[in-house]
Amino acid sequence: MHKDFKAWARACLSCQRSKVHQHNEAHIGTFPVPGTRFTYVHLDIVGHLLPSNGCSYLLTCVAQFTRWPEAIPLPSGEASTVVKAFLSRWLAIFGAPSTITTDPGVQLFPHPH
Repeated sequence: MHKDFKAWARACLSCQRSKVHQHNEAHIGTFPVPGTRFTYVHLDIVGHLLPSNGCSYLLTCVAQFTRWPEAIPLPSGEASTVVKAFLSRWLAIFGAPSTITTDPGVQLFPHPH
């Protein structure tokens, strides 16, 4: 039966279009335990996804202390779009965090350091 599922998934065009092609292995970091809500926020960009209502990326934000998640749809993965979404959909609601943690993705860091 497992063989049948694999064959079906390989033949499914929609499954292949939405398949993640690159799996990055990240080292698990250690982070200080925050004393208050929304002071430490982790950000990541998910995409390029199949478009929905003109959006094909997601900005994911997770508050470390409360583990409150937000997924903000984005029309593009450009840095300016990400910043505008973070300001209007996170900062305006929860306030400014003291620390933001991201991966070194090209959307947030388009130029080599």
